[in-house]
Amino acid sequence: MKALDILKEELIDNFISHYSVGDTWRLCFGNCWLICQNVISKDEEFLTRLIQDNYKIAKESVDKNYISKSIVITSNMRILVTGLELDNKSNLTIEFENGSNIIIPSNEEIVDWQWCLNESGNDPYRDYLVACFWEGEIKLNADTA
Repeated sequence: MKALDILKEELIDNFISHYSVGDTWRLCFGNCWLICQNVISKDEEFLTRLIQDNYKIAKESVDKNYISKSIVITSNMRILVTGLELDNKSNLTIEFENGSNIIIPSNEEIVDWQWCLNESGNDPYRDYLVACFWEGEIKLNADTA
């Protein structure tokens, strides 16, 4: 099985039921977790500007960029995933039924892995079905390949 096939099998027609953010993003889709270093949305810049202009505390928060990203993720909770794309650099684009999409990038600096899909919610060194350790480098767990 190929990486995109495994991702589609687990994510298509599923939805984010809950998530957490800290040093990493943990998005729960049914029985699987998509663990990643970052999430990207085209709406982030607009949301960041809107929030910082209207909510003073946001300007002073430590992780300012998490605020707009969290709004995007929360807005897509319980919305079905209808499409997935995995480009040649291993950036994963998740398309939702409402027309929104998020990108899970593969080029975050100062980390030794980018994203993974697993059933435990742990980093890929402990468990993965599919994992991206570096830009353009996808690995499949031998048990799922």
